[in-house]
Amino acid sequence: MTAHSLTNQDAFLKDVYTQEKILEQSYGENPLFAFMQKERGVMAGGRRYVQPVEFGNPSGASADYGNAMTDAVVSQYEDFLIPRKKQYQRVQINHELLFATEKKSDSYVSALKEFDRGFKSLGEKIGRRMYRTQGGTIGQLSIASTNTTTLSFTDNAAVFNFHINQVLQFSTTDGTGSLLDSGDTTTVTALDHEAGTVTIADNLGTKIAGITTSSFLFQRGDYNACLAGLEDWLPVDNRATKLAATFNSVVRSAAPVYLGGVFMDGTSFGGLDEVIIKLTGKIGKYGGKTSHIFANPESLSDLELISNSKMRIVCEMQTNMKSESGDLIVGFSGYKALVGGRMVRIYGDRNCPSNRLPALQLDTWTLWHTGELINWLGESYTGNRLQPSQNEDSAEARLGSYQNVGNSAPGWNGIAKINAST
Repeated sequence: MTAHSLTNQDAFLKDVYTQEKILEQSYGENPLFAFMQKERGVMAGGRRYVQPVEFGNPSGASADYGNAMTDAVVSQYEDFLIPRKKQYQRVQINHELLFATEKKSDSYVSALKEFDRGFKSLGEKIGRRMYRTQGGTIGQLSIASTNTTTLSFTDNAAVFNFHINQVLQFSTTDGTGSLLDSGDTTTVTALDHEAGTVTIADNLGTKIAGITTSSFLFQRGDYNACLAGLEDWLPVDNRATKLAATFNSVVRSAAPVYLGGVFMDGTSFGGLDEVIIKLTGKIGKYGGKTSHIFANPESLSDLELISNSKMRIVCEMQTNMKSESGDLIVGFSGYKALVGGRMVRIYGDRNCPSNRLPALQLDTWTLWHTGELINWLGESYTGNRLQPSQNEDSAEARLGSYQNVGNSAPGWNGIAKINAST
């Protein structure tokens, strides 16, 4: 069977999967991913995008003319060299199922909902990675013993990075060393989202040589291969070490705030409102104008429960994103709050770690990509979105994304370490 035998299904997909549909599946329930500005084409022609960041104006002014001439210093810049990072998703539908649902009366559209789920899954993966690191970790272990099949993590919300039958690899570092046991794997068999635990198919200590109680976990293939998220641009854990290391060709320790963002430890503060007020004030000290704050939904609920809040929550809001044609793509609910004389938008984002609170000047962030943000692989040169699987009785689509995150002014953005909601 050739790809041409799937013409009817392919035509159907082209009618239904407009760009708006793709955006809807990718952005739903992922506010940061949805709101961050996106630029296509700048990265398309070369290996990488060059993101200049200014961290010092011309200086050396002096009351003495000669000294002013001699001591003049030009503006200080660093160029972050941002490479594209890849993510792929394969979606399959059994041929028999396609034939059995050929008529509309037999729920033909429902059979192809698997492609909806494929777009959604890949979009959610990108949305999760935008909060995390290019190292690729999806969780750090916090267990009493490696002699177990039940895993818990330093952040209970990490469990949302896992799924049944997921293939896992392990390392003692987040993408800066090597995989343990030559990359040997185990698979996820069960999840308890409320307890924050993951069950795996094998005894961890027996299966993975060299594993520790604080090792990092990775989706197979993601080790040191993901986009650079907030945890890279605005490092929290091991901050001094990360700023002294090379990130996108830049060592940031010479100007840790202007090149690595504002950091605040809010774990000893009275409440989330106090963290927000002090963090946005600290960002303002460096010239930043916080526009958006994101929090894990359970963390955000702590703010809602504070009856004597020091921060004035002005109103609830509904933000609707529309396409160029004016059609509604997706909407998000949040709050407007008056913080330090500025109106700030606050959103719950389930992808946000429960122990982090990013406060961002969103116009400094860009998600650079080549091609559509999520591509039908092969469509541009074959015209087909579906193709027959090579070794299975099914049709498949292959989705791909080539992207990375850039920031033009890290020092105008900040992140706080907070206590996870209980």
